[in-house]
Order: sequence, then structure tokens, then C-alpha cells
Amino acid sequence: MKIDDLNFFKTIMEKYTSNKTKALSSLNKLKNILASESQETTEMLEVYRKYAAGEEVDKDAMDKANNQFTDLIKNVGLIGVFALPGGLVAIPLLVKLGKKFGIDILPKSYKD
Repeated sequence: MKIDDLNFFKTIMEKYTSNKTKALSSLNKLKNILASESQETTEMLEVYRKYAAGEEVDKDAMDKANNQFTDLIKNVGLIGVFALPGGLVAIPLLVKLGKKFGIDILPKSYKD
């Protein structure tokens, strides 16, 4: 094996290891985000259940539930875009386009 070939394979392995670490880190962050979203969505549904049952719900709880609902809709939209061919590339472009028009398309949990 030539030295150039060895350096080439060494470079590929370093990139693979680096990207593997980044991918695992991103997956762990996503897991934490989804766990948080799940808890917040459960709380949101409880507030809406109380409201629908005619129970008194304070303004802060309703505002928090409405904000969570907005985040939930944003998540569903991102998942839909992600599922499309080229969706992984489209999401950053949509975020940038949204910023240009003053539209925030990212849920708050992705900004932490």
C-alpha cells in the first residue's frame, strides 16, 4: 500500500469518527428535546381538557399551553419537510427564508 493510500484511508476514518461523534451528540440532543416536548404536550393537553370540561384555567397556564401547541405544529411541519426528498437540505433554507420574512419556524426546544 502506498503512503498516499494510507493517508487517504486515515483521513476517511478520522472524518467518519468525527461525524459519528457529531451524529451521536445530535441524536442525544434530539432524544432530550422529544422527552421535553412529550412532557410539555402532556401538560398542554391537561390544560385543554380542563378548559373543555368548563374548569377554571388561569391565563398563564393557557398561554403556556397555546405556546406548546404552536411548537407542536412547528414540529409537525418540520417532520413533514424532513420526510420529503431533499428535506434535510430544505430545512436550513426554510429557516433562513423564514428569518428573512420575520417568521420563526423553529420550535423553542431547537434553539437551546
